[in-house]
Amino acid sequence: MMLRFVRKTHFAEVSIIVISGEDLIDYRTRIEKFLQNNGLDMDARIAKFVVAMNDYDANIVACAGLDGNIVKCVCVDQTYRGSELSLVIGTELVKQAFQDGHDDLFLYTKEKNKQRFNGWGFSPLVVTKGGVTFMEYNKRKLENYLQSLRSKRTSGTRVGSIVMNANPFTKGHRYLVERAAAECDCVHVFMVKEDVSFFRYKDRFRLVKDGLQDLSNVILHPGSDYIVSHATFPQYFIKDKHQVNRQASAVDALMFRQYIAPALGISVRYVGSEPIDETTSMYNCVLKEYLELPMGSEPPVELREVKRLECCGSVISASRVRALMKSESIRPIEALVPKNTFVFIEKYLMTSQKQKEFL
Repeated sequence: MMLRFVRKTHFAEVSIIVISGEDLIDYRTRIEKFLQNNGLDMDARIAKFVVAMNDYDANIVACAGLDGNIVKCVCVDQTYRGSELSLVIGTELVKQAFQDGHDDLFLYTKEKNKQRFNGWGFSPLVVTKGGVTFMEYNKRKLENYLQSLRSKRTSGTRVGSIVMNANPFTKGHRYLVERAAAECDCVHVFMVKEDVSFFRYKDRFRLVKDGLQDLSNVILHPGSDYIVSHATFPQYFIKDKHQVNRQASAVDALMFRQYIAPALGISVRYVGSEPIDETTSMYNCVLKEYLELPMGSEPPVELREVKRLECCGSVISASRVRALMKSESIRPIEALVPKNTFVFIEKYLMTSQKQKEFL
């Protein structure tokens, strides 16, 4: 799909083009080159772009993209900075997002650029030590979410929490929740909701719900935009790629520390130890830094790292299960996952095999 509008700016007539679907394939190389010329990278997850083109020479002079409800790859050519073009692009992008059914928008930017997005209607939620600002278009949505959390607040001196992707739900996840439930008066379990995993969110949520239903002091929360996913964190404006995961982890930790934990009175967050994956190990370190250090009026949240459950000489992990699924080794999976997860996987693999036979 491609829509075209003409806007008169301070400098020249500029066409505003909305590009998605197959049309985006044709324009992607041009947009990528424009971003590179301005020191930015392309984000491959963007499904829709609003692009401004100078009618005089047909060159791209500004762009902004949408990855679901995340704004990415915002760039205005230096010649047009300080003009109203940024606001024109932003206004059209918000309009397109709302038409696509997104009732709220989020973006990540360098702290020095947040004033620009204030003009678009965005407000800052958290700012990391590395200077990344996480912003939201409709702050009333956050307050509504926090109010829904407060309605589930329980009494108790030790309130625990776990955030999990559960891709899929394993005996390792179950073990972590059991440990937290034994040590806490109540445990709040939060799901990562983005559908960027091997298992769909609705399937992951159902497997976790079924797998924890016998634990009376555990409350399972549906996924939300405020449990930040590393998969949707943009990389286009961070040149040091080592910092990408660190900054994503910091945003996640700050959102939890400043908003979610106070709403529920959470005093401790549980994670599994990470002897294998360097990225997850770093994530645990960043969590500890941001959750436990003194920071404003919010009380610190203890990070409790629990040694991972092992099976057959190595830790149980969702990635191990997925690898076995890809090799269609069904029987070894049974020792790694709860019964309900195994039944689901077995059915999934049988369906896949039937599809292959049909093809």
